[in-house]
Amino acid sequence: MRKSISNSSGLRIVLWIFILPIVIFSSYGQEVQKNRVRIKADYIKVMNSQSYLDIKVISRIERQMQDVPNIEMEVYYEFDNDEFPLGKTKTNMSGASRFFLPPLSEIKADSTGTYTLGVSFAGNENFKRGSRSVSFKDANIITQLLEIDSTNYIKASLINVIDTMPVVNSSMRVQVQRLIRPLKIGEDFNYTDENGTILVPVEAGIPGPEGILTLEVVLADSDDYGTVKAITKAPFGIPIARDNSFNERSLWAPRDRTPYFILIFTILLLVLTWGPIMYLIRNLYKIYKSQ
Repeated sequence: MRKSISNSSGLRIVLWIFILPIVIFSSYGQEVQKNRVRIKADYIKVMNSQSYLDIKVISRIERQMQDVPNIEMEVYYEFDNDEFPLGKTKTNMSGASRFFLPPLSEIKADSTGTYTLGVSFAGNENFKRGSRSVSFKDANIITQLLEIDSTNYIKASLINVIDTMPVVNSSMRVQVQRLIRPLKIGEDFNYTDENGTILVPVEAGIPGPEGILTLEVVLADSDDYGTVKAITKAPFGIPIARDNSFNERSLWAPRDRTPYFILIFTILLLVLTWGPIMYLIRNLYKIYKSQ
């Protein structure tokens, strides 16, 4: 009997020796489980302005893709199998960040004229580390305003900066800047010719401040060049008639510009409503005092 009890105790000890580490490592693994981040980086060049990276970070959390806010990332460029830091950036509450780049003259390209930028997240207690790289060549868009047979045109040429050769058969769009979303003009797809050029007519009758239109020529999401944008002011629009009636006395004006007839009507309405009431209260008070 004692021998069976001893064997049973020994078996329990052996089982605990094998099971306890599994339980410990299993619980530890559950505690340190982290979500994976997905980083998207787009290179955008604006002619005669500063280029930048548009960065977006998302993660699959509880089976839903969600923005990852307030995480710090390092931006760098790669050259000859080495990384050179450019700075740090932090995502906003929407998981987005815009990192302005130094001039490309301060960034080294490889033998083919290709620049490689990277965005790296070191990880934290909630998310695993992650990184993203984007490669591109440098290109310029040169614009020119023309008038041909009483029709206004914008001419744009796409040039590779490294060899100064035109970039052919690339689609560019032309649009007019607006507050909410740009107004596209011309064809949906304007492909560059053998000279790297497109010629797009600007429709008459488009309103603009003082008749000035802000035209954008955009090479969007190119595999070779990223996004390149040229902005040109063109006197091709119709002047917008300014409405100054907001400062006049009207129904849509500020309250200190209320029309006089509304003020008079409101005052008369108050007098006619409260006048008899105050008269009755005054008489009741006199009767009360006379008793």
